[in-house]
Amino acid sequence: MTLRIAVTAEPIPSHLSALDYLIGPAREQGHEVTLHAPLMFRREARRRGIAYRRAGTDWTCEPGVQETASEIWRRHGNWAFNRHVFGRLWPGHAEAKTRALLTAWRRDRPDLVIAECSDPGAHLAARILRLPLLAADNGLGPLLRDLWDTDIAPALNPLHKQYEQDAPALPPMLTPAPVPWFHATPPPAAHPVRRTVAAHRTVLPAWLDRAPSARPLVYASLGTLTTAMPGLRTTVEAVYREIIAALTALDCDAIVSAGDLATHLAGDDPRITVVAHVPQPALLHRADLFVTHGGRASLLDAVQGATPVLGMGVLADQPANTAAFARHGLGRALPLAAPRAEIADAMTALLGDSRYTDAMTAARTELSGLPPLDLTRLPEPC
Repeated sequence: MTLRIAVTAEPIPSHLSALDYLIGPAREQGHEVTLHAPLMFRREARRRGIAYRRAGTDWTCEPGVQETASEIWRRHGNWAFNRHVFGRLWPGHAEAKTRALLTAWRRDRPDLVIAECSDPGAHLAARILRLPLLAADNGLGPLLRDLWDTDIAPALNPLHKQYEQDAPALPPMLTPAPVPWFHATPPPAAHPVRRTVAAHRTVLPAWLDRAPSARPLVYASLGTLTTAMPGLRTTVEAVYREIIAALTALDCDAIVSAGDLATHLAGDDPRITVVAHVPQPALLHRADLFVTHGGRASLLDAVQGATPVLGMGVLADQPANTAAFARHGLGRALPLAAPRAEIADAMTALLGDSRYTDAMTAARTELSGLPPLDLTRLPEPC
């Protein structure tokens, strides 16, 4: 039976890639997939061969939103940032998303909704229309659970009452990784499924698809969100400079993916190539070490490439993710303020110890052994 599946995404650049583990299998199984998301994702929907309908706004790109969130992060730390962004801003934008989705889904009712776990507007719209819902863990699942009772649910209560719905509840989640990897206390309702990535992200460009040198290859990226937020650019650029300085002290080749900062970071060392973007999953099958901000999708890309990580978490779930991977022996974690000498020492240790690669290879086997997504067994309507 062909299903009409509505997928929703919130306005963070990497979040559609975080849903590929559901979008890809749904398309391969012959279902009709429509992405309901802000305008920033229209091109990405086309690249994946799925329909697009606009829902919500690119509110995370508004200068005032970014400046306030960045200032909270700088002054008060990551926990205060998380409470502001996910406990206040996200619920505050849920009403507009709910209205847009109710209009769309009453006109063209889907058989199934697949929504990010951090998309309360989509959860509520599915609940109002009694549609089956799968909540997709995009990496924020543990963070949302921590904030749910104290911040998120109280902020959503008035909106739920407006639509005469029961108290808000975080729905059971699908997750593209073994649950204990990221959840210190495994939740009772998280179901792991096999991870896939979009086809266009698995192909190396011609300039990268060449015979490797005898030197190890280090790949460094601090993610898309950190370089897109003007209030974080100075901090993130300084971290990139420390990473690049550390790389110059090593006998290695390196590729640094730095988004809009790339033009500011290019140097004279021919062994270090600074670019705006690369197809990360493909590159991590070539790299020997990944210096990363520790986003969920990036860490899973590293596992699928069996590439050890040096984690330097920036915000949201990232510091906790890098700490978890270090505990599992899949790499090391450093604070964002680590100096170049400390970064170089950690890189040297990771490149010189095969135990990290062996641990990553074992993790890749565990990841690939997860069950495939089964869309023939739909959840009960909300």
